[in-house]
Amino acid sequence: MDWDTVTLLVLAAFGLAGLILTMAAELLAKIPAVIEAWRRVRATWRGGDDG
Repeated sequence: MDWDTVTLLVLAAFGLAGLILTMAAELLAKIPAVIEAWRRVRATWRGGDDG
């Protein structure tokens, strides 16, 4: 294994880690909206309005 291969593997690993962290941040940012939508669906299903 030469230094070129090691360098490419390190760059690929950091790129993948950055991608995973970005996707996780986007997912976590959307959770409150999903919970609010679910509450509205439940309130509509029950025939009431929670707010």
